[in-house]
Amino acid sequence: MRWRRFFSPVLGAAVLVTSSLAQADDLLSLYYDAVLTNPQYLAMRADSDAQREALPQARAQLLPSVSLSGARSRRNTEQTSAMLGQPTTTKQDYNSYNYALTLRQPLFRPHSFALYKQASKQLQNADSSEEQALQDVAVSVGKSYFDVLLAQSEVAVNQAQQEAYEVQLAFAKKAFQAGRGTRTDVDEAVSSLDLVRAQAIELDYRYEQALDALSKVVGRPLTPLAQLNPKQIDLAMPKPARLEEWVQAAEDNNAHLRTLYSNVEIAELEISKARSGHMPTVDLIAQRSLSDSDSDITIGNKYDTKMLGIQVDVPLFAGGQVSSTVRQARMRLEKERQVLEAARRDIALQVRTEFDAVSQGVHWVKAYEQAVRSAEQMLHSTQKGFEAGTRGNLDILNAEQNLATAKRDLNRGRYHYAVARLKLMALVGQLDADTMSHFNSWLQGERQAPAMSDAAAVQQ
Repeated sequence: MRWRRFFSPVLGAAVLVTSSLAQADDLLSLYYDAVLTNPQYLAMRADSDAQREALPQARAQLLPSVSLSGARSRRNTEQTSAMLGQPTTTKQDYNSYNYALTLRQPLFRPHSFALYKQASKQLQNADSSEEQALQDVAVSVGKSYFDVLLAQSEVAVNQAQQEAYEVQLAFAKKAFQAGRGTRTDVDEAVSSLDLVRAQAIELDYRYEQALDALSKVVGRPLTPLAQLNPKQIDLAMPKPARLEEWVQAAEDNNAHLRTLYSNVEIAELEISKARSGHMPTVDLIAQRSLSDSDSDITIGNKYDTKMLGIQVDVPLFAGGQVSSTVRQARMRLEKERQVLEAARRDIALQVRTEFDAVSQGVHWVKAYEQAVRSAEQMLHSTQKGFEAGTRGNLDILNAEQNLATAKRDLNRGRYHYAVARLKLMALVGQLDADTMSHFNSWLQGERQAPAMSDAAAVQQ
């Protein structure tokens, strides 16, 4: 299951890479593009791959090592000695060589054993870090995507307001010219139209900023985005309904917390590694050496030596360095424990925040759906009253503004609900490719995530 969650985005991206050129962008296609091109995620993947190399490096220190050494030289020696009271000098030119093949097998190395255990924990750390980076990409793409859709919807509401106010202004001018209206009606319509036109400038700017942010995440220009279909939104309260269960799920599955738990275990092993400085090491050594005239006193002698033995190194005194290293490791362990505790509290607060946002979002959306219906009915009734002479131009403008505000708040509620639910799933470690596909199903004309059989075929 973890393999599927971990690799399916990359494999899915390979499946959809050609089809994405022919279809409008949607949430799923942009998610896959970001997985392939987002520099933060790719940097984390490279860092995780580098961390995984710690395991074979640590294992190597527990396995046999074989070395070959040799030297060959031409030597010239002058030997002076006293013979019958007279110094006598002898000169010799000769070839010398020395070759040795050595095998060393560690038998007892506490430092290396602790290092190997640390490397195993670092492997888990690398997996958790990469999974967290993948979920960060999903959150970034999802939030940026819905920010664009929200900005689009607010621009659309503003445009509808402008059109309605332009119609109302034309009607007010016509009524004024016919003697059935007042100059005040015209001025009110002009004022309202100028206000929404001014607001359009700011809304257009926000829309461009949102587009730029999404384009930066996926690393390419965007095509028209698939729009949110209100009828397809899975508007539901969080399940399970108890906040405590979500907090517990975050503590069990949140990738960032798993990384911090691994950091604590690595710090505990660092203490064991530091203490090993007081302990002996034991190695098995096997060696075969060949030499000829290896020294001045062995000129002309050849040796073929075989050796098998145990080497023991016992540390006696290191000036207090080992004790200091142990104390340092204990302080670093305490630091990692406090970092973990701070993260646990922070993530619990984030879970509570997003849980409440999802819960309140359901009520928000339903309430503003009713508010939009009521505002539409109010506008219709006000227009009828205006035609009958019981309502004025200002009443219509107010009704138009109320309807626009209700639509704007409804759109905000829908997008805030979607982002909060997306973040909540990320906090509990469930924002994978399948979940992104579920969010994508809320859009019009969405594409489907590749089946695992397709992903497996890509891998093969």
